[in-house]
Amino acid sequence: MIRAVALLVAIATLAGAPPARGQTTLTMSGDPVVQALVADLAYFYRHSVPNPPQFALSGGNTTTGIADTERGISDAGLVSRNTLADDPADIVLTPLALSGVCLISSRGNPVPSLTRAQLQDLVAARITNWSQVPGSPRSDAIVPVGRTLATGAGQVFRSVFVDVGTPFAWNQVTLLTSAQVRDYVEQTPGAIGYVDLALTKPVHVINYENVGCTRATIKDGSYPARRPLGLATRGQPHGALARFLRWATTSKKARQVIASRYIPTR
Repeated sequence: MIRAVALLVAIATLAGAPPARGQTTLTMSGDPVVQALVADLAYFYRHSVPNPPQFALSGGNTTTGIADTERGISDAGLVSRNTLADDPADIVLTPLALSGVCLISSRGNPVPSLTRAQLQDLVAARITNWSQVPGSPRSDAIVPVGRTLATGAGQVFRSVFVDVGTPFAWNQVTLLTSAQVRDYVEQTPGAIGYVDLALTKPVHVINYENVGCTRATIKDGSYPARRPLGLATRGQPHGALARFLRWATTSKKARQVIASRYIPTR
């Protein structure tokens, strides 16, 4: 409910609701998962401080969010991974929350766990049928679903679960958002994919090396595919954006909003 109300605020801004005279508008673009989190935070921030800024939030992915920020199109990029060596050198990441990328299958195919070796065989297309996967009740073709390397989820999946020498040979259904991956897996009995922790409710979460993808295992580091959700800025944030980030990383209300779905960074 919080997310729905907050997103309506962001959408109204994007639709052209004129800001008050002299009011600042913070523009942000990038990952939709982070967009939803920032929309929640923005809603409460605007009710917590005098003369708050407007927030204009738009989607895309982590790479486009960073590119928009570097070119000055956006004040901040909505990112769902750590910065990489080939990101612009002046990009600064301010983490807001800690989350994880979970392996998922449909609820009708409750695979208990996958080992690293099994994942390499899946990615390399040496395993192509569910009858080859211990614990699966199915005997039909495996349908891989995923994201591109331009996305935070795609980067985390490749860097954490796939060995450097493993050929990426599975013929995945590539979708634009993690919500689309979730919906596809939910509706496709033979599918396997990966999504953010907050999107796992309608699907089955597959353990990795017998470790579940949960808030507890992400927090203590025993589940390896964890990632920050945050804002990328060109240099250190300043002005209205710096004030929002200070509130988002220190206030009790922001911590409550973040903790409803994720792990606060502080």
